[in-house]
Amino acid sequence: MERTGPAEDESHPIVHHELSSVQYSYSGPLPHPEILERYNKIVPGSAERILAQFESQSLHRQRIELRVVNADAFAQIFGLICGFILGLIALGGGLFIVYVGKSIAGLSAFFLTLASFVGVYIYGKRSQNAELKSKRTP
Repeated sequence: MERTGPAEDESHPIVHHELSSVQYSYSGPLPHPEILERYNKIVPGSAERILAQFESQSLHRQRIELRVVNADAFAQIFGLICGFILGLIALGGGLFIVYVGKSIAGLSAFFLTLASFVGVYIYGKRSQNAELKSKRTP
């Protein structure tokens, strides 16, 4: 028994459709090597120019980061030195006021300055310990 269907009928020819898709995903500061190769085929030497530009930009960014780190370190050291000098002046001023004969005002200035130093030291140590804990614990 021979069977005929719509596919075998001449008025309904068999049509095959095929669809294919290729997707590439690449992440990085430079184009994928295949893309660099295509650039080089279109414009000879362009891959080398792209790599040179990447190296130049990388060096520029590293220089800026170094400047920022150095400026932050300088600001911290300068702040510590200024704070220390101001503290010494306040302590010396308190002792001078006691020497002149104003003992209550002099002792107040002296001990308030000393308490400020101790408070800043304790606050700094607690902040350091909290930061270290947060770095150790993921």
